[in-house]
Amino acid sequence: MQFIRRAATNSLSRILLPILVFGIALGDRSISHGETSPSEPLVVVQNGKYGYIDHQGNIVIRPQFVWGIDFWQGLADVYVCGRVVSLDSSGSFHPRRAALAGQLVPKRVGRKVGFADAGGQFKIPPTFDEALPFSEGFAAVEVGGKWGFIDPEGHIVISPQFGAAFYFREGVATVESEQGFLIVDKSGSALSSGYDMVEFIAEDRVPVLHGEKWGFLDLHGKPVVPVMYESMRPFSGGLAAVQRGNKWGYIDRDGKQAIPFQFDEAGPFANGVAPARVGDESGFINGSGKFVFHLKFNYSAGFFGSDSSGLFIADSDVARYWTEDHLFGYVNSSGKVIWGPSSESPDHAPLSGWSEKDKVRSCDGVPESIQKTIASFPSD
Repeated sequence: MQFIRRAATNSLSRILLPILVFGIALGDRSISHGETSPSEPLVVVQNGKYGYIDHQGNIVIRPQFVWGIDFWQGLADVYVCGRVVSLDSSGSFHPRRAALAGQLVPKRVGRKVGFADAGGQFKIPPTFDEALPFSEGFAAVEVGGKWGFIDPEGHIVISPQFGAAFYFREGVATVESEQGFLIVDKSGSALSSGYDMVEFIAEDRVPVLHGEKWGFLDLHGKPVVPVMYESMRPFSGGLAAVQRGNKWGYIDRDGKQAIPFQFDEAGPFANGVAPARVGDESGFINGSGKFVFHLKFNYSAGFFGSDSSGLFIADSDVARYWTEDHLFGYVNSSGKVIWGPSSESPDHAPLSGWSEKDKVRSCDGVPESIQKTIASFPSD
């Protein structure tokens, strides 16, 4: 198991990458987790049941659910009585939140996808074959096997012409064409071409793969860091971890070495620190490359949560980590473990859907009055 996992380089992972914390690979960890908002409750599992703790490690909503995800913008999704519903921090249930007020989200009807508001009503009719969420006022949509972009009114603003299209970040988006992966601006003009992969755009830098080496472009498509590294992490906190030979170090936005190539593994900076390992020594380092605190773990994505868009990342004061023997825990930015390490780790909902047994089990111990309230909620 790798210390920092890289997302699989297929179309699905590129679609999901912005809603993952850097380094979490599909199939390894939940694609629904790693998006904690600062100060909001954190999901935990105890005796097979999901519940929530605060950022000091105190249980604030007792473990009682078959499944749940992290809180975001005041609500978390949990599975209760055969329904996925939203839970607030007081423990009260609400109809499942489809979107924040003012947001539009993809919604499928049959084989077509449109965009619905927070009330579930279509604002853009379901005429697309596939669609991704909006980012920076644009949403990637598929029409007749080609991808383009629409605006919040549903108008095509970049005609469907690409084999794949993803999210806008910092004014540019990644698309895939016959010329390989490239970045385009909001007019659809290509700013670069001919790369084998374009990774997560951050801090005015675009990671690109050419052959077997990585480098970085600026937002105009100009190379600013030569294609020379075996691997890399996107920029965060002003630095990017890059691999040269079998060692990792950090560079600044101009490509200058900021931290020597001395680590066996190195992750992205958030909240001023980054996960790293040298031999048997693991923990979190500062911008000088010195360990701020040590912690025995095999994997941690670092101190990341989600920002207000729900798609992209921001600093958090709590990090998840997994040990060599697959125990799970939370650690705060002072190095104090506030939960675990535990053999029970939050995971995604069943990929094949909930079974009848799950539905029955999800209602165990739920008062009849709550069951009736949940049954009264509108269907998704």
